[in-house]
Amino acid sequence: MNRQVIDSAVRLPTRDGALDAGAWFALADHWGISHAVAAPSDEFVAVYNEEGNALLADLVERHADKLSALAVANPWYGPRALDILNRAFDRGFCGLYLHPARQGFHLTESIVDPLIKLCLARDKPVYAYTGTPICAMPLQLAELARRFPKATFVLGHMGWSDFSGYDVIPAARQAPNIIVETSCTTGAMVGLAVEELGAERVLFGSGYPRSHPSYEIDKLKDLTLSQDQLDLYMRRNARRIWKIGA
Repeated sequence: MNRQVIDSAVRLPTRDGALDAGAWFALADHWGISHAVAAPSDEFVAVYNEEGNALLADLVERHADKLSALAVANPWYGPRALDILNRAFDRGFCGLYLHPARQGFHLTESIVDPLIKLCLARDKPVYAYTGTPICAMPLQLAELARRFPKATFVLGHMGWSDFSGYDVIPAARQAPNIIVETSCTTGAMVGLAVEELGAERVLFGSGYPRSHPSYEIDKLKDLTLSQDQLDLYMRRNARRIWKIGA
């Protein structure tokens, strides 16, 4: 396994009020993942945003060679959310993580617009969890992306849900500023995304802890990607979008 794989979809689980990164580091080492873009999870996404960001910032400072951080800021906090996000970006976070199902909004609602405008002003991409009807579906992200055509949006988990991601490609075609992250879907869907959208619009992710690197890497074995396509998908796109090593 090439040791330069970059994982764009890691959520660090919580344990006793802290973020648990130990199991992730062991998996990353075993599966050849040299760097991961991680966000907090659970209560830190929904309510305790400042605490989650602070815990993640401390982890990244200790493991800057292995981790980059996505900030959480629940849009229902209004101006406070903007302050939370600004302070996270000041600490070097590489983007915003939105989880509508956890945070209680629809991707199409204007409540999220101030956060997107801040990301634009700070030149930061937005990772959006997708796959939960009725609030976090790919076509909803496409509507948001069309409202903000200069922002970069990462469509998380390829919308994998009861609908099996059928609307991911149509959604991404509507908005060229959408990048598709492929954790939790099938290898066939990864191949289709590369074929239909181009390898420069597809990101590797393990989906940890929802999914596992063993599945996400193994599902690629039957794909007929060129070395250049594989390199874009597994690392170069992530370096460009998240500005890793910049």
